[in-house]
Amino acid sequence: MAGPRTPLLRPDRYFGERPPQLAHAAIVVAVVAVVSAAGVAVFLDQFAAALDTTVTVDNPAYPGDTFCEDPAFEQTPSGCDEPPTVERQLGAMVAQELSWLPIAVAVIVPLWWLWQAVVLHAAGSVAGGSGSVGEALPVAGWGMAPSLLRLLVVLGFAIRRLRSVSVPDDPENALAVLQSAIAGIGTVSLLAVLVVALWAGAIRAYGLADSHDLPVPRAAVAVVVLTLVGLLFELG
Repeated sequence: MAGPRTPLLRPDRYFGERPPQLAHAAIVVAVVAVVSAAGVAVFLDQFAAALDTTVTVDNPAYPGDTFCEDPAFEQTPSGCDEPPTVERQLGAMVAQELSWLPIAVAVIVPLWWLWQAVVLHAAGSVAGGSGSVGEALPVAGWGMAPSLLRLLVVLGFAIRRLRSVSVPDDPENALAVLQSAIAGIGTVSLLAVLVVALWAGAIRAYGLADSHDLPVPRAAVAVVVLTLVGLLFELG
């Protein structure tokens, strides 16, 4: 009977029957990076669509009263025939200001993978293991896969809530309504984090035991400590 192709469901058998491939873990990390970036982009799009109200802003094409109404200028500067202010869609403005987020997420995910590998290796070494950072990389990569569950759950909740509200025309009240609509996202995210922590923890524990030649209970203790520290930072 062939062993499992991934450690997502049976990490004990996966890591015990074959050496994990770095290339496979790299593909997992790439998928996590792309899906996470896409998820952020979708959220920004949905938030912009929900924040369907306008605000009055200065017109960038208008040079300003200082130039347009100063008689010292022999010729009227270009753009003085433009209106001083214009109406802009607030949601689109917010989305444009945060348009860098998806790219940042796509870059941060691989860096986070490397950092997790270093931390796993350090934990394995402290626990008496004999592996290397390179051997911890596949373990850390596969351990990131469950985070997609949290992303999908939180994103689905947020989109559902954003689509269920009708915002007023006043910008301040509109933002307050949207903030209230997604107020429960913290609770949903926490529940998802706990599930993901258990799932990813099992993958990391068996992977660390195999890559650093540790007994599974000792590797599990190291992973539990790292997980608790991570949860404290996230919740703090």
